Amino acid sequence: MIVNLSQEHSLVSNWVSELRNVDIQCDRMRFRRNLERIGEIAAYEISKRMPFKVTEVPTPLGTAACFSHHFTSGFTHAQWYAQLF
Repeated sequence: MIVNLSQEHSLVSNWVSELRNVDIQCDRMRFRRNLERIGEIAAYEISKRMPFKVTEVPTPLGTAACFSHHFTSGFTHAQWYAQLF
């Protein structure tokens, strides 16, 4: 499934437009920060498709049910990400 985040108005489309802007490209710090932000959003979107399992985690207030990533069939993180593309 391909998600084009620049088709609709969003923070990502704003950051992409700043990356393309010749004046902003001269500001190295802003350019790098926008790349970081886009990478963070991409990582967030990818993480929503990762397999997970519910595990019990001890906390000071008792036991809590939490989600943790679960890779089956001996896949490593890198192999699982490669399947996405």
